[in-house]
Amino acid sequence: MRPQNPANILRTPRPQILGQRLHHPSHLLARPQRPRSARLLRQPQRSLQYLQQSIWNPAMTFRTTPLTPNYGVEVHDIDLTQINGEMAEALLDAVNEHALLLFRRQSLHDEDIYTLSAALGPVAEPAARVNHSPRFKEVNYLSNLNNDEGTFIGAPITDNDSSWHTDQAFRKNPATLSTLFCIIAPEQGGGTSFCSTHMGYEALPKTLKKHIENMRVKYLPGKIHEVEPLVVTHPLVLTSPSTGRKTLYLAPHTRGIDGLDEAESQALKNELLTYQLRPQHIYQHNYRMGDMLIYDNAQLLHKRDAYKGPRFLKITRVFLSHDRFAIPD
Repeated sequence: MRPQNPANILRTPRPQILGQRLHHPSHLLARPQRPRSARLLRQPQRSLQYLQQSIWNPAMTFRTTPLTPNYGVEVHDIDLTQINGEMAEALLDAVNEHALLLFRRQSLHDEDIYTLSAALGPVAEPAARVNHSPRFKEVNYLSNLNNDEGTFIGAPITDNDSSWHTDQAFRKNPATLSTLFCIIAPEQGGGTSFCSTHMGYEALPKTLKKHIENMRVKYLPGKIHEVEPLVVTHPLVLTSPSTGRKTLYLAPHTRGIDGLDEAESQALKNELLTYQLRPQHIYQHNYRMGDMLIYDNAQLLHKRDAYKGPRFLKITRVFLSHDRFAIPD
């Protein structure tokens, strides 16, 4: 595969921010070395460690490092441009088990990002008001940069914190997984924070778990999404068909709870969020250029952290079937 050429990342005029041109060191976007798993397996002592710290799949084994004691792993020795059917199945098993996967030092063009996403499952088309790749419209751009003509190259987002949310909760059939790829990491802040919805559920008292067991929550579309402005409801508690793991499908932007008036809904939502958003449930990811994240929207809330300087991410969203992942209906 060809090395990434920073000048051609967008195939548009050179990006600017606050009137200043950006210069991208091309060596930081060089294609990573091939995985070294075969070399590891020729070294008996390291081979044992490799297997003990790996995601096991009958077809593939990946060496991993935990991101937190409870969820999330960094996956080593893998080149995501070499995705195939066996690797995709192994990655789906991994994200189902760990909720969040991190891959460092990847060099991915829009075509590579789309190919990876499509190998995992059907890829969502973007909302009409979100900027996307000229050739692969399923690859959305998130950036504060603009080109020489003053046009944003990505969704016109601010550099402030966003609120906790899960992607596409306003849809009847929300995306199961999301991918985030970092092209330009900001000089300060700008990470993505994640919060485990399974840990939030497990923190609830038994009486509260019983109380909310069959409740449904309401969502409305966001401002950048051109869809019918209808209220959509989803179960408040989701259950994974493959792991049995229960999660809270709730966020600050949840509009209400079926069967409760506005005051009751707000009080219950606030109570649940005090359990959900505990610091020990949160992992903050600070980006490096070439980071790729894959995460399960049912198992994790996420938000953008405030930042300074240029920031450019690319995102896709993937749909999967109900036989493996917890999917809101």
